[in-house]
Amino acid sequence: MINFEPKRILCPVDFSEQSAAALRVAGGMAKAVGAELIILHVQHVEAPVYFTAAQAQTLKAQFRRNVRAAKHHANEFCNEYLSEPVKHSVMVLEGDPVSAILKAQKDLSADLVAMGTHGRGGLAHVRLGSISESVLRQAEVPILTVGPRTKYTPALGSIRRVLCPVNYSPLAQTTLEHAAALAARTGAELIVAHIEENPGGKDEQGALEQLCNWVPANIRARCAVKEVVKQGRAAEQIVAEAKKSRADLLVMGAQPRSLLGASFFGSTTELVIRSSPCPVLSIIGKR
Repeated sequence: MINFEPKRILCPVDFSEQSAAALRVAGGMAKAVGAELIILHVQHVEAPVYFTAAQAQTLKAQFRRNVRAAKHHANEFCNEYLSEPVKHSVMVLEGDPVSAILKAQKDLSADLVAMGTHGRGGLAHVRLGSISESVLRQAEVPILTVGPRTKYTPALGSIRRVLCPVNYSPLAQTTLEHAAALAARTGAELIVAHIEENPGGKDEQGALEQLCNWVPANIRARCAVKEVVKQGRAAEQIVAEAKKSRADLLVMGAQPRSLLGASFFGSTTELVIRSSPCPVLSIIGKR
């Protein structure tokens, strides 16, 4: 049985509206599970190729002087948007944002990364923001994302419904365990949804019975469970169910891919993250 109890949550911020929303969610999650919250701001300073060595050194010295100001601003950002009284600290690093985030996660042994995404377009477009997409592509811990269409960022005690889409895979079973652990800790209802993309005339009642039989008894013993079966395109139906059920958190599996530079995750995961009306907790599958 999985108990979702991260000890350290890393929350990268760039002072945007999306990172402010992610910080609020991260604070609520940290309070809910008793975790330490580490707020990270990364400054990328790269000298132009035509700079002399002396000019490059001057630029680096200027960055070092700016670190104190950046940390002060990050602390003010936390005071404004971190509504939960949790143990937290602020870090400012220099370098490529993706590399710095991944390194900090490993160096700090963070169990969870919470960040905002800057997606573009609607369900017809797949791409996430480059930084969030790259972190999702390379991280080995769960990622909590707040997308551009998120309308509600839950705080401690206000998570009433957790939505968990499943497809009967081993990753889906693991994801369901995480979702159940969160639902049990927060007293939320767990909505388990299965999307039939190619029903082929399958009886809806039979599909619902299959889903009910698939959910383990130990999950039902931990929290209130509701099963839902829908037909159609997975991403669209998951987002629609999140809106219909007024889910406060969506927990789903994200299976890595590595096909010649193609999208690392299936389009369903990316589309849901970008279009979800609530925060999304992605449980990363094994590579």
